[in-house]
Amino acid sequence: MALTQTLRALLRAKAQASQLEQRFLVQLAQAVPDAAARRGDVATDGRHTLGRRDRRTLQCPRCERRFARPLHLGRHLAATHKVKRKARR
Repeated sequence: MALTQTLRALLRAKAQASQLEQRFLVQLAQAVPDAAARRGDVATDGRHTLGRRDRRTLQCPRCERRFARPLHLGRHLAATHKVKRKARR
C-alpha cells in the first residue's frame, strides 16, 4: 500500500514538473522570440521543436535519407549503396 502511494505521488510530482517546464519554455519563447526562433529549439507557442529533421542537413545523393554528419552519410553510402569511401592520406 505504501509503495503504491509513493509511486502515485512521484507520478504527480513528475506531471507537475513537466507542466512547470512547459510554462517556462513558453515564457522564455515570449521573452526572447528572436533568439529562440534563430536557434530553432523553441517555437513561438512554446512547443519543443528540436527534432531529428531539424538536425539532418546532408541528404544522400542516391536516396531520400538525411544525415547530421558526413561520417554517417559516408557509412550509409558504403553499406547501402556499395560506394567505396575515399582513402585518407
